Amino acid sequence: MFDLLLAQATPDAAALPPIPDDSGYFSVLKVVLFVAAFVLFAHNAQWVDKDLRKKLLLTRSLWIWAVLLVGILCLVVWLFVPIFWVGLGVYALLYLPTIISYCVYRNKRVSPADTVLSKAHFQRITSGRAGQTKDEASHSHDRVRLKGPDGSSPKWPTDPTEHAAYRATQDLLFDAIWRRASDVRIDLLANQPGKVIYKVDGVDQGREPLDAELAPLMFAQLKRVAGCDPEERRRPQQGEFTGSIGAGGASDRTVTVDLNTMGSTAGERILLKLFSDEAKFKVADLGFTRPQLALFEPVVQESSGVVIVSGPRGSGVTSSLYAIMRGHDAFLQNIHTLEVSKALDLENVTQHVYDSQNGTVAFGARFRSVIRTEPDVVMAGDTPDAETAAIAAHAGKQGKKVYLGLTARDCFSALGKYIQAVNDPAMAAATLRCVTSQRLARVVCTECRRAYRPDANLLRKANLPTDQNRPFYRPPNPDEMEVDKQGNPMLCPICQGTGYVGRTGVFEMLIVDDALREMIAKSTPLPTIKTEARKRGMQNMQEVALHKVYEGHTSIAEVLRVTKEGSGGKPAAKRPQPA
Repeated sequence: MFDLLLAQATPDAAALPPIPDDSGYFSVLKVVLFVAAFVLFAHNAQWVDKDLRKKLLLTRSLWIWAVLLVGILCLVVWLFVPIFWVGLGVYALLYLPTIISYCVYRNKRVSPADTVLSKAHFQRITSGRAGQTKDEASHSHDRVRLKGPDGSSPKWPTDPTEHAAYRATQDLLFDAIWRRASDVRIDLLANQPGKVIYKVDGVDQGREPLDAELAPLMFAQLKRVAGCDPEERRRPQQGEFTGSIGAGGASDRTVTVDLNTMGSTAGERILLKLFSDEAKFKVADLGFTRPQLALFEPVVQESSGVVIVSGPRGSGVTSSLYAIMRGHDAFLQNIHTLEVSKALDLENVTQHVYDSQNGTVAFGARFRSVIRTEPDVVMAGDTPDAETAAIAAHAGKQGKKVYLGLTARDCFSALGKYIQAVNDPAMAAATLRCVTSQRLARVVCTECRRAYRPDANLLRKANLPTDQNRPFYRPPNPDEMEVDKQGNPMLCPICQGTGYVGRTGVFEMLIVDDALREMIAKSTPLPTIKTEARKRGMQNMQEVALHKVYEGHTSIAEVLRVTKEGSGGKPAAKRPQPA
């Protein structure tokens, strides 16, 4: 009886549906794909971390967190999505673009021989480097692509010691260009480490010293690249070369380096001045406020008159004069300059370099000879004597546009110097159109800046709105910087730990209208002229600088630094060292 009931309750095996070969519970292919994706993720995370430290010199970057978090998220989603192939698609659509984006980011910051997932990379893989020329192989380790005065690139030395010195030279130049240094000073004393000081955004910064054994060899390497005699250690020498960092594309940073050497019984010094194409500004790039720019641009377009551009030493007067020259049409106008030393080449502008001929020719006499060439626009980079100022005033009256550079702390000091030099207030007033005075303030880094609420009393004193609840910004304090496991500061990848990136001009501007011109011609005291100019809406240097703080461009500390009496904005500063 029991057997009968059991037989009736047990279904016929033939009536059961067939079990498919792929039940979905286990698949060797799916396991292999998932493990391969995990191995790829782990390898890429380790590679990105090592690459950031070794190739890009960054101890702190959002890229490592992006690769880690996106990779982990994709793997977790893949595990929990019921449909295996949908999870694979999520992994491919999110993770692969992340790692490719990092490759694009780092390829712009390394040499062409070190790029990955690029055309050059695939050519290296397919050819096994067989297609690489001897020259490419020689420069495959270049961190900085150098070219001497003749356009040739230096070869890596074969001698081990010289090879190490050239590598150290490459590291020094890469670091200087990467940190946006405008000047590098290297002092070498016998049997002592080489002392290196950068100037970044107008502020001196110390760098770790050069190895005492390699430093003399590095001096020789720098001289050789610049076309100088590496064996000459006493006589001053001048040379030039170019250097580029990046992957060889439009995002490269390229600088022209002027090298000057000087020696003494105590040792030797090399001065490197780095000029970047990014510094070739025009008037709108200098930092004028919108109201100032609206007043100054018509002055530049006038066909005659005298414009004075002033400031303390190191405040960017030469850069401003160059930018103004670029604002004139060099094809339609005959433009000449007279400079004590030429900082940059101005396209289609005749640039004269002053030579005193052992003190027998004054600057004013040389300026007079330039005026005799009948230029439409002429610029004197400096006004060292009364003769230059008088010639400029007469030239402005004759229909020429004249720009003068003056060393002065503000507009009215410059105006007083000019009137005194011309020695004829009526003549000085007749042709004067505008006087500017300037400082260079560092721009606060938008990546690591800290916001805070300004004091309302400060806003009222500076005639700034108090009802907009707008924050001010400052760079991070040293105790606010993150550190790695070794205790080294994790530098901001944008500003390299300085808190600032680049500089902007802060301008005081006096537009000379008919009323002020009449006051100048009548020898009115400068304080009275200043009072009248202020009534007409002229802002002083600190007021303009505080507006730049209000707009988020710079900080209060930077305003105080650059606007203090007689400041050229050049104090020494320490910076944290990278790991």
